[in-house]
Amino acid sequence: MDFNIGFIGAGKVGISLGKYFSINNLNLSGYYSKNANSAAEAAEFTNSKHFNDLETLIRYSNLIFITTPDDVIKEIWNELKEYNLKDKIICHTSGSLSSSIFSNINTLGALGYSIHPMCAFSDKFTTYKSLNQIYFSIQGDDAYLYVLSELLKGLGNNVIILDKDKKPLYHLANVTVSNLVLSLLEIGCSYMKSCGLNEKDAINALMPLIDNNIKNIKAHGFLNALTGPVERGDLETLKHHLTVIPPSDLDLYRRLSLNLINLSEKKHYGKNYNILKNELCN
Repeated sequence: MDFNIGFIGAGKVGISLGKYFSINNLNLSGYYSKNANSAAEAAEFTNSKHFNDLETLIRYSNLIFITTPDDVIKEIWNELKEYNLKDKIICHTSGSLSSSIFSNINTLGALGYSIHPMCAFSDKFTTYKSLNQIYFSIQGDDAYLYVLSELLKGLGNNVIILDKDKKPLYHLANVTVSNLVLSLLEIGCSYMKSCGLNEKDAINALMPLIDNNIKNIKAHGFLNALTGPVERGDLETLKHHLTVIPPSDLDLYRRLSLNLINLSEKKHYGKNYNILKNELCN
C-alpha cells in the first residue's frame, strides 16, 4: 500500500518526523495546524503542502499522524470523527497513551495506532538527522500492525510492538532514563556548585563520568559497568555521604544505593553487603 502521510500538529515532533520520512522517500501530503504559520513553515521545510482545514488534509492523506501534545489528542480525535474517515489510518505519537483514545474508530471504517519515536525532540530543524538511530514503538489494530512496523523497519529503525496495557509502564521506562536522569544529574551538579563551582564548570567536570558510564553500559551491560563505593562495600564512604547529603535527598540516595547493592550482589555472587544495607535502612 502506498501511503500519503499527513500531519496534524507542526511542532518539533511533527516537523522532525515529516522531514525524516521525506528524505527517506515516503510521500507527505502535508500539515494542518491551528497555527497556520506553523503549518506553512513545516510544509516548506519538508517540501510538502499546508492545509487550511482538517477536511482537506483528510482528503489527501490515508495515513494521518497526530503530533500534538497528549492533552490535545482526544480533542483532535473528536474533530476528526466529524469527517469521512473510511479506510484511513490514524496514529498519534504519544508515549503514554494507547490507541484506545480513538474511541469507536472501527465503526467509522478507520484504524487506530500509537506510534511513538523513542527520542527527545530538542530542535524541530535538526532532530531528524538522528532519527535513523532510534527505536519506534507501535501499538494498535492488528490489521496494519505488521505493515506499519515494516514501513518503519524499511527506514532502518528497530520497532517494538506493544500491548496497549503496557503503554504506561513503557512510558515510565522512557521517562526514567530520560527526564528523571536529567533531574538526577542536576542534583549531582548542585553538590558540585556547593563546592564552589559554577554550573558550567560543574557540568564540564562531571561530564566525563556521565559519558563513560553511558558508554560502559552500552558496551558491557549494567553489571560490568558497575563501579564505586557501594560495589566495593566501602562503608566509611557511605557514612560520609549520609552526613553531608541534604535531608530532602536522603530517601533518593538510599533507594538508589539499595538498588546498587542488588546489582552488586548479582555481580559478586556470595559477597555480603548486609552491613551496607543496615546502614542505609537505619
